[in-house]
Amino acid sequence: MKIKNQILYFVTILAVVLMTFSCTNDDTKDVVKLPSILEIAKADPNFSILVDALKKTGLDVTLGNPGSYTVFAPTNAAFTAAGITSASINSLNPLVSADAIIIANLKLSLQNHVIGVGTRTSDLLEVGYYKTFGYYKSTTTATSGANLNIYFNKPAADILINGGSANGGAKIIKENVDASNGVVHVIDAVLLLPTIVNQIAANPSLTSLLGLVKSAPQASVLATLNAATGVAPVSVFAPNNDAFTAASGTGGYLVGKTDADITKILNYHLEKSNRVAASTTAFSTSADITVTTLFPTYTFVITKSTLKIVDKSAPAVNANAKVLNIQGSNGSIQITDKVLQSL
Repeated sequence: MKIKNQILYFVTILAVVLMTFSCTNDDTKDVVKLPSILEIAKADPNFSILVDALKKTGLDVTLGNPGSYTVFAPTNAAFTAAGITSASINSLNPLVSADAIIIANLKLSLQNHVIGVGTRTSDLLEVGYYKTFGYYKSTTTATSGANLNIYFNKPAADILINGGSANGGAKIIKENVDASNGVVHVIDAVLLLPTIVNQIAANPSLTSLLGLVKSAPQASVLATLNAATGVAPVSVFAPNNDAFTAASGTGGYLVGKTDADITKILNYHLEKSNRVAASTTAFSTSADITVTTLFPTYTFVITKSTLKIVDKSAPAVNANAKVLNIQGSNGSIQITDKVLQSL
């Protein structure tokens, strides 16, 4: 009886081994290698303009090679709506100086459609802000700089990038297309390089600031923001909606202020600089930094390490920097939890 049991045990083990080997072989046969991001684009006629743009700028090599990227891929219709066609791209000659500038700008635009590491939409929405391979140009000929931000949110049924096409952004119309070197999300518009006004408009937590800046009495402040360039940038210390609610409530700082007062207060939140972490003097762990604002002669202090903002309120009520280093094409934004007091 004991021998019989041993034989049965041996047969059972042998059967399990054979079944495991068989399944492993079957699984190996069923494995299909995913195409690269470039291969996905080439295989879809709706991306022919994107493919031509990638080839013209040399980014086809990057997106065809191993790596990990997330690409927000505009369709042909999106490119055409932006005035970009295969004919206009293919006619560009890199040896002609005017064409070389157009190609460089096209490359920068495409880089602003790519982030590092393949990322699915659920993670994009959870984080909100991401850095693209696009960059801030501190000079007209710069080929590198602080990376631009794009912002993701889902106010309703759609996932929006930078607030959607009305704000220079786009809507994701097909998400999570897996590639061997990352993830592709199809979008309905070509992303513009976001300005600081675009960045404010994209974030739902800054609607109070946006409404105030776009109001008729504050036209001069909006003009200042719109006039900023990469060469002459503006940094915005942007109070969030909760900060404006507190400042506008009973006994709040903004209660009773005139339009002229509000203009001065808003200018106290602006600085002629591009203050981001990539700047060597932007923030410090060893010394407090004094910020000279666009409200003439008025300053505030960013404390070392803690990054609290010390304004002219008495007794002192320091503001906290809630989100740092939101990079736009003509300046940067730091979101704060308080309307800074200057009067």
